[in-house]
Amino acid sequence: MRGQAAVIEGFGFGAAPGTGGVTLAGAGGSVAAPMAGSSDWSDLTIRFTVPDSAVSGMLTVTTAAGLRLTATVHVIPRLRFGPDTLTWKQRTAFPRAPVGVGVAAAEIPADNVVSITLYAAGGAELVGARLVPDAGVYVARALAGGAVGAWARQPDNADPLKSRALPAPRGFAAVAVATRYNSHFTGSALYVIGGIDSAGRAQPSVFAADVTPDSVAGHFAPIEPLPAPVAGATAVVRRGRIYVIGGTDSLGRPQRSVFVGRIAADGHIDGWYRQPLLPTPRAYGGGVVLDDRAVAFGGVADSVPPGGGLDPTTPRLASSDTAPVSLVSGFLAGPWASGNTLFPAPRSQFATLDLGDVVLLVGGMYGGAATNDAETLAAAVIGDSLGLFTGPAGPGTIAAQGGGTLVGPAGVSWRESDGSRHALVIGGIDLNTGLRKSGVWGF
Repeated sequence: MRGQAAVIEGFGFGAAPGTGGVTLAGAGGSVAAPMAGSSDWSDLTIRFTVPDSAVSGMLTVTTAAGLRLTATVHVIPRLRFGPDTLTWKQRTAFPRAPVGVGVAAAEIPADNVVSITLYAAGGAELVGARLVPDAGVYVARALAGGAVGAWARQPDNADPLKSRALPAPRGFAAVAVATRYNSHFTGSALYVIGGIDSAGRAQPSVFAADVTPDSVAGHFAPIEPLPAPVAGATAVVRRGRIYVIGGTDSLGRPQRSVFVGRIAADGHIDGWYRQPLLPTPRAYGGGVVLDDRAVAFGGVADSVPPGGGLDPTTPRLASSDTAPVSLVSGFLAGPWASGNTLFPAPRSQFATLDLGDVVLLVGGMYGGAATNDAETLAAAVIGDSLGLFTGPAGPGTIAAQGGGTLVGPAGVSWRESDGSRHALVIGGIDLNTGLRKSGVWGF
């Protein structure tokens, strides 16, 4: 993306760039890509800024040893998202009224174009006073302008090799997608991480399946489990690593744990590595991972039922924790530290929408939730730091379109080939009625 940092990973780049360094195609030939300093070039990684004049075409790396490496890249414009213009629109309804569903978006090559597909897995239905998880998996195409096609439930089958549902029901699991655009995996795979089982207890399981633009292409198989059970954790994919932050244990107690899994070239997770502990136990919160820094924010701070519950007296967090991330390994490069108080009030059970230069929080439990006085908050991403969340953002609300005051909605964002950003918020519980919602809202 023009004007933003990009990272090249590989081997044998040497300790310093050669003459020319990194160049990209430009309107009249090639254009040099600037680097902030000598530390941006190492034997394993090169970080540079995509010039505003760059166009799609050949990227060239020239090393000090005279090695010349090339690749074809697609350069897209940088379109800044303005929170003050945010207007939610109703999208194609979800087939169920879920809470605790996990959702992710993937860019997948199809013929000569790149398709954007949305995957939703698990979730829970309210049966009496108990949340009962589901094993269903749904697929929908993202259409132009942020619209969404119909959601298709993937086949259930008694034969586990023919089924495209989860091997076991899960609710409040973390969901992630690996593709050739965010990892070294040349295919596309969906991962369902942790979550509660039918007894309401958090599990360490990780299920994975290959996916296409239109379906789950293979059965979900259990792969390397997490070192400990979690539900309500935050999962972020960044440069071939999956970061799993916080969550509750099997007794509903928020945890300080952080795990990183590396996505191998075949899509397998080569192991989950324990990272430095969070300073603050947190679950049902949010987080982002930037090039050099991870930030966790919000969430509950005390034991809760599955999903976090609707008790207004539950201790919640307005604070953040932050840790450095190694550009080379992807692991945390040092301990976590307590960060800024990012929220105007403690908040949990919200959807996090990472739009690149802006992060949105939607819905959740907070002091003014009953009157929906801050449905959506926005914070600016500045380099490797996250600004304060302020709001409410935008003139149009979900509540004004029949959404009510949403607690525990799922959220997902994606970027079209023209650089425009879109997002969806799915389901949740209406705080004022206690009823689950099947609505989908987006922009």
